[in-house]
Amino acid sequence: MSSVTDKLFADGRELKLSNRVGKGGEGEVFSLVDIPGHAVKRYFPQIAGDREFKIRAMVGSRVSASANTVAFPEQIVTDSRGKFVGFMMRLVDKHKEIHELQTPSSRQKHFPKADYRFLARVALNVARVFAQVHSTGCVVGDINQRGILVSQNATVALIDADSFQFIHNGERHLCVVGVPEYTPPELQGKSLKDIVRTKDHDAFGLAVCIFQILCMDRHPFSGRFKAGDMPLEKAISEFRFAYSGRNTGMEPPPGSVKLSDFPPYLRMNFEEAFAPDNVGKRPDPEMWVKSLEELEQSLRPCSKNRLHHFSRLAQDCPWCRMEATYGRPLFVNPDIDPIIVGDSKVDDSKGWVIDIAALLAAVNNCNVPTSVSITLPPIDQTLTPSAEAQQQRDGQSLSPLVRLAGVGIAALGVYSLTVKHPVILFSIGLIGFGLFLLFKKAEEKGATLIARHIQTWSKIKTVVQAIQAKAPLDKAQKTKSEALAAIEQYQTLSKSYEKVRIEYNGKRQKEQLESYLSGFPLRRASIPKLKTSDFAALASYNFHTAFDVKTRDVQQVQGIGPVKDANLKAWVRGLEAKFQYNPNYTAEDQAKIRAKQAEIVTKQKGQDDKIKSLIAQLQAEVKAFETWRTQNHPELVTLFRELSQLECDIRAAGGTVPLKDTIAPHSVNANTTSSYRSTPVWGAGATSTTSQSAKGVASPCPICGSAMRLRTARRGRRPGSSFWGCTRFPTCRGTRPY
Repeated sequence: MSSVTDKLFADGRELKLSNRVGKGGEGEVFSLVDIPGHAVKRYFPQIAGDREFKIRAMVGSRVSASANTVAFPEQIVTDSRGKFVGFMMRLVDKHKEIHELQTPSSRQKHFPKADYRFLARVALNVARVFAQVHSTGCVVGDINQRGILVSQNATVALIDADSFQFIHNGERHLCVVGVPEYTPPELQGKSLKDIVRTKDHDAFGLAVCIFQILCMDRHPFSGRFKAGDMPLEKAISEFRFAYSGRNTGMEPPPGSVKLSDFPPYLRMNFEEAFAPDNVGKRPDPEMWVKSLEELEQSLRPCSKNRLHHFSRLAQDCPWCRMEATYGRPLFVNPDIDPIIVGDSKVDDSKGWVIDIAALLAAVNNCNVPTSVSITLPPIDQTLTPSAEAQQQRDGQSLSPLVRLAGVGIAALGVYSLTVKHPVILFSIGLIGFGLFLLFKKAEEKGATLIARHIQTWSKIKTVVQAIQAKAPLDKAQKTKSEALAAIEQYQTLSKSYEKVRIEYNGKRQKEQLESYLSGFPLRRASIPKLKTSDFAALASYNFHTAFDVKTRDVQQVQGIGPVKDANLKAWVRGLEAKFQYNPNYTAEDQAKIRAKQAEIVTKQKGQDDKIKSLIAQLQAEVKAFETWRTQNHPELVTLFRELSQLECDIRAAGGTVPLKDTIAPHSVNANTTSSYRSTPVWGAGATSTTSQSAKGVASPCPICGSAMRLRTARRGRRPGSSFWGCTRFPTCRGTRPY
């Protein structure tokens, strides 16, 4: 049996071990002094014999040359007696385990400058690495958070490649282990020692991994079950994707992302990866690469927080929603540089400073009317009477003849009564009846012109009101309100910035305890009764550290009952017992103050950008309104040409043109109504009347088409009640109900 002090050799060359860089259940990993960028994995003696055959096959196939992002075995390592002890591989240094990135509290410590664009790029690189592994013919099999490493440049590497399923010369070397939260439904609860893994099995674990990266460490199968308790492993085995559009009986935890926050292709990949009818045809790494590239291209900054980036296809910022739910920032960049950008700068006492007076002036200089009125086309006074009007005028010119004929008829009547001649009586009656019809026809034509005038003006009012209602003014009013609200929000943030240090001094001990407990991640804790799937479920409900356990109820998480709750609280109490308050200001205190200030400055910058964007939008909308207000409306031009002709005809026929009431402007905040005022009575001695009531304007008379006025019944079945009566009463007795 070889010991850790034995000399080690690779291809006959003695290896000089340096620091131990890792330790797991199978062995230890050491960097090499004389071979930079490489390391040795030395198995524990009881493990080495079982691994030798597979490792020799991997080295012999030179699979490492096909995937430079994977720590594949490159050379066999033996002891001084030539006995197999392990292998040499590429050293993956300056990388962190991926859970340090996807967990918000750990990310702020290990990747403090990472925003969501960084997360999207890492997810993309994870998919690319899996594609590289599959191109070698290998299957990862044991997908877990400790085997995927991330650098500060978002590059991704896989370690523990010796556990991959590998086929060489027809000999299949299986992957015999796996973590339940990354194991597909069809393999849940089964022994993995004799199961041949497929790339489709990997596709499930890859989808889980990508979901956790993009969704702040939420597990896709962890959520609220509508009918009782649902452990994570069971939820996976029953295909209960908590975020699915399918009815899975599960709901996402509070304060989570939605599938609608992502582009369509990415949403489709998640649904297909976790659906029962897609077993065997889940999205492969290349499909994930395509959908994640689409996500990257769709990302935009949040107007409220510059560190928030989300898809432009989302309705709102998911990270603002999550922060509002839990009250803690997801992204914090601690660097505050005293830089000057245009008319804005960072001030030690106020944060991001902008010229409030200038911005307010810019907003208020945008005059947004509270009502809309448009200029109507003028009445054309140059028109000549129509043929119909000419006929009407000829009829009117017969009026003197009618009066003269009346005198003659009267004389004939006296004579006929004297001589009692029947022929004369008949002639008198015939002439009188003809003259009556002629006068009646002329009167009806005059009433028709009046009615058409009333109807045309009514159409004009309807069209004008419809045009005014469509004015692009409501949007400008809303934009102006949003700009003023953004300025007010900025001022609120400035006051918060001024209070950061004062408030921190008042609660330093509490802050120190919070910082202390936040330094103990749940995933690294050893707590009785809790399995890895429990930690994944806790992470899905935003439980990442001892501080989260202390401040919130863990029993809201599926699978965490009273026993596990008690064990978690006992773990926290044990940590609290070791806490010691430091009354002196430390570098950590200063860093926390700067981090809080940086958070506020980021939001101030976001409001600054939002204000300026809204002002530019408001100016464009006001300009667009002015352009709209002065444009011609063809439908109105046509109606006014018709109205002009009618007025010309009425005057030519000797009638009085009805008065046109004012069309009320359209209010942006309230609907207004207007009435039609006219002088519809034909001939001399006509009087004007207004047809108006609280309920609106009556339609034209159903008999003659004239305007109607509100009247009160004096007799009949409903004396005292109101009704619409024709303004030509008693000549016309048309009515309408009120």
